[in-house]
Amino acid sequence: MRRRVIIGASLATLLAGAGAAALIMSSTADAATVYSVAPYVDLSANSADMLDTAIAQGGVNSYTAAFIIGSGCTPIWGDTLGIDNSTANARIARAQAAGAKTIISFGGAGGAELGQSCTNQSSLQAAYQSVINKYKVDHLDFDIEGAAIADAGSVDRRFKAIKGLQNANAGLSVSLTIPVLESGPDGNGSNFLRSAATNGVKVDIVNAMVMDYGHPVSDMAAAAQTAAAGTLNAARAAGLNVTYANIGITPMIGNNDSAGEVVTQANAQTIVNWARANGIGRLAFWSIGRDQPCPGGGVSPNCSGLGGNKLDFTKIFTGGGGGGTPPPTTPPTTPPGGGCAGLPTWSASAIYTGGQSVAYNGHKYTAKWWTQGERPDLNIGDGKPWADNGACSGGGGTPPPTTPPTNPPTSPTTTPPGSGTTWVANHAYHVGDVVTYNGVSYRCLQAHTSLVGWEPPNVPALWQRL
Repeated sequence: MRRRVIIGASLATLLAGAGAAALIMSSTADAATVYSVAPYVDLSANSADMLDTAIAQGGVNSYTAAFIIGSGCTPIWGDTLGIDNSTANARIARAQAAGAKTIISFGGAGGAELGQSCTNQSSLQAAYQSVINKYKVDHLDFDIEGAAIADAGSVDRRFKAIKGLQNANAGLSVSLTIPVLESGPDGNGSNFLRSAATNGVKVDIVNAMVMDYGHPVSDMAAAAQTAAAGTLNAARAAGLNVTYANIGITPMIGNNDSAGEVVTQANAQTIVNWARANGIGRLAFWSIGRDQPCPGGGVSPNCSGLGGNKLDFTKIFTGGGGGGTPPPTTPPTTPPGGGCAGLPTWSASAIYTGGQSVAYNGHKYTAKWWTQGERPDLNIGDGKPWADNGACSGGGGTPPPTTPPTNPPTSPTTTPPGSGTTWVANHAYHVGDVVTYNGVSYRCLQAHTSLVGWEPPNVPALWQRL
């Protein structure tokens, strides 16, 4: 990803290929396979072993291994070790033994991608082939960003090598991961796609890095949608035969390393729902290792900077299934609810994640994914966060009255935490804190440490105007 050097390796991978006239084929089969949701994992980060947990507990069936870069014509991982002795090897072996499919990603924001460091085309193709042989993969991802995407010589050389790989490896799937604006790729990105077409590369996925736009963004989910639409238009204009089944969407979960950009769990669910509805070919995110809470944690390679629970985002994405077949619209027969005793009563202020159960109005409900403030009985069925498990008995589940009691106290209610204070940068705010900014009051929606550029009106994902 762009500017991913702040937290370690970058996010997306960009694939290039060579030949005569590139077709990005409508890879419906790829979209419907386990590769339709393939989050990135930074195999050089301290949090890389989170991959094991994500496979065992988060529903991960495929993942994108980041990043292989170049030392001359030698492929190395971000830990600077070669592919025969890197610490990444044991992690990949465990994942494959558990049944997870691997996409190898080349490039990223740190280091030089092989297409830049290796200037001989045949040696470059041999280097890529050695990675295919080592890890026995048939999916490659190329994350090309920064100066690399504007380097016409390495772009052309890389695509020619990739075209050679496709000729030598039947069924090899290639994805190109590129930086985008909210409107889609910039001029460098469009030229990059045009080079793929000119060189005859078959591109299965053009993956948009919907992050790091360089300025505060009030709605990261909406920005992801417009960026995906712009990426589709740019790919078609470059001469590629594509549909949404050939488009990927990859946000950076939690705090982005561009100030004022935050992807919350609610944003992630909106992105997944939109991707499903539009047949997006691949969903990913940066990164599995960051999918653990650290409220106020800023930007880290090992946590999201937000609250919640470990694997919140992973479960949202794997539950979405990318562009694959959506779940049936007819809900299953409602199972018996069992007893309500011991179940917490649903609360509008509480955060619930997939698998957590509550009682409400005599029914048991189970959350399908991250949710807050969405009343269970009004949010069941396809695309809604709650499943109704049926009537239950044995106590619990009675919501607080919605009308005030007779003769309410005349004294004012307790002031929420943080009320009356003026918003300041570099302060740890908690959910429910109320501040003022330019004479307007705001309530905190997500725990975080404030930064310059994250003023309440600039980041509605963090602050609600009162």
